[in-house]
Amino acid sequence: MNAAIPAARTVSVTTYGRLHLGFFNLSQQTQRQFGSIGVAIDAFQTSLSISAGTQQSAFDPWAAAILQRHLLASQAPMALNVSIQQAIPRHGGLGSGTQMALALGTAVNYLLDQPTSASDIAAIHQRGARSGIGIATFEHGGLVVDGGRGVRTVVPPMLARHAFPSDWYFLLIIDNSRAGLHGQGEKNAFKQLAPQSLAATQSIQQKLLSHGLPALIEQDFTAFSLFMGDLQTYNADYFAPAQGGPYASKAVAGILQALKQQGYTGVGQTSWGPTGFVLCPSRAEAVAIQTQLLKTHASQPTLGFVVTAAVNQPAQISIEG
Repeated sequence: MNAAIPAARTVSVTTYGRLHLGFFNLSQQTQRQFGSIGVAIDAFQTSLSISAGTQQSAFDPWAAAILQRHLLASQAPMALNVSIQQAIPRHGGLGSGTQMALALGTAVNYLLDQPTSASDIAAIHQRGARSGIGIATFEHGGLVVDGGRGVRTVVPPMLARHAFPSDWYFLLIIDNSRAGLHGQGEKNAFKQLAPQSLAATQSIQQKLLSHGLPALIEQDFTAFSLFMGDLQTYNADYFAPAQGGPYASKAVAGILQALKQQGYTGVGQTSWGPTGFVLCPSRAEAVAIQTQLLKTHASQPTLGFVVTAAVNQPAQISIEG
């Protein structure tokens, strides 16, 4: 397909990182598998612009490969100038790959006057193999629940979406000295891990419906934090053999354990980590913990502490020209 693109047209996309709060079906004993919960956050973003023409600046090879895959699938070979202003850090459990694929694919499609859904773009790039939350947060923002994979699933469907309370903040604990499991290593791990028990799976699903989601909607911080802790325990028990314990980073694990001892229950790891998090009832409390941790770990420059709010809006798309 030969596409005629106005020379002056530029499409810009800004999308947000996300926390993968956990799966709620790891039993392998039902027709549907996985099913997950996640929330968009404002601390990390992918922002880029695309226009027709020769590439004007250095282009990350990883992102370039994603772009070429999309152009081949779209049957629209063309010269494009891509400018990536910022990108979500890779392999930290923040959804970098999905958001880059969706941002590039969306920009190309709008450039061609052929916008499609995020699910269609994700399918091209084989995103959503297990979790669909990054796709749902791209389209909707907020906290989302996906239905996992059935026999005919292409991209896990979104089951629920709700605005995340604006008063609640996350403090992220980042270990820059290591990367979370990804690629073939992640695929191998899922093949080798023993399934969770059906009893534990049914218990966490019941808690999702009777505790987690109602607490979110009623903005009951204590009840929602307790649910998050239970969900994280369910996931940590499953993933521990593949990552050497409940958390991928020993440094992050130590900090999270200390926070638990202080009474925080909404603590855990996003996806394969190594990024950990603690949910706080206010920005002031998150900043207070951040300040203390910065002092305590001043001699560990590979550790980072970032306060972030949830994002209750979808990815931002703008067209100039």
